[in-house]
Amino acid sequence: MAICCALVACSGCTSPQQPVARTGDTVHVYYTVSLSDGTMIQSNRNDTPLEFTIGNGSVVPGFEEAIVGLSPGQTKTVTIPPEKAYGPYRQELVSTLETDAVRQTIDKLEANKSLGLLTYPGIGEVYIWPRPDGTIGYLQFSNITEETTTVDENHPLAGKDLVFEITLVDIVG
Repeated sequence: MAICCALVACSGCTSPQQPVARTGDTVHVYYTVSLSDGTMIQSNRNDTPLEFTIGNGSVVPGFEEAIVGLSPGQTKTVTIPPEKAYGPYRQELVSTLETDAVRQTIDKLEANKSLGLLTYPGIGEVYIWPRPDGTIGYLQFSNITEETTTVDENHPLAGKDLVFEITLVDIVG
């Protein structure tokens, strides 16, 4: 009889719904990003979760889209194409310049303390610098001779499919 009463009392009861991430929510996430060949580019799994607001444009669009609909504790693996990440690789951003001119530009940026250096596994070293319009510029050098240097201004992940493993830690607002 007690079991019957408990069943009747609980009929129609539902467990509380887990909240799901929506555009406008501020979230904490752990992620690992790799190239399609498995080369790991970056991870924050052993660090502090990334906090950002979905839809504010602070991360690539495909990353934001992958989080929408997740509940805290859920993990999702998604492949994000270049169009929803760092864009296509643009050949017009690759040029061959005089090596002396390249050195002068680098020296000028270093003197202004506005040049940074990032290392991407499987890609190499990439210089970053703030452009006058407020965006970040990228410089990767190759085919360096005394006369000329090839300069690539594409984002180092442009044109690449990126594999993200994302865990939504929590929704904070």
